[in-house]
Amino acid sequence: MLSASVAAAQILPGAPPQAASPAEDRRLAAECAMGDSAAFERIYRTHGERMKSIAFNQLGNISDAEDAVQETLLKVHRAATSYSGEASFGTWMYRILINTCYDALRRRKRRPEESPIDDSPLERPTSSVDDAKRITLRKLIGSLTEQRRSVFTLFEIEGLSHAEIASILGITEGNSKWILFSTRKQLQEMWKSR
Repeated sequence: MLSASVAAAQILPGAPPQAASPAEDRRLAAECAMGDSAAFERIYRTHGERMKSIAFNQLGNISDAEDAVQETLLKVHRAATSYSGEASFGTWMYRILINTCYDALRRRKRRPEESPIDDSPLERPTSSVDDAKRITLRKLIGSLTEQRRSVFTLFEIEGLSHAEIASILGITEGNSKWILFSTRKQLQEMWKSR
């Protein structure tokens, strides 16, 4: 059997950004609120790859993921004055991204004629057994509920801790652990019955 976490990590892993101090986070938010383009460049350089990865793993295709990241950056600009510093700036921004992805998925449900998942391999032009397994796993992950997909991808693919996931999704750390456990079990059952 294919290990879900190993295969998932091969889908599109994001590079973990470097942690900033609370003072730096507040300064960055203030600069964003003022429309400082250098601040947005820093955000994109620091968080862009992980944001694209999170969005891709939520939405299932690269084009929608890039759109979600752009929309999130606009929302960050508009909402930067409301950043309280309670969570890290990155966590706050990832929560906006996840909510943007949820909105995109809801819009997609209203227009079911659109193809939600790219069936082509990401990098290699030739098809292989591994590509087929990755595509199948991506479809299985895509069939999960929003919350289960979010917890699974944030933990298994992005490498976030349960505390970070809890903060991003607005759930408890224990709930994050339980959702991950039950999602792994669900994916294993789905994989066996495919």
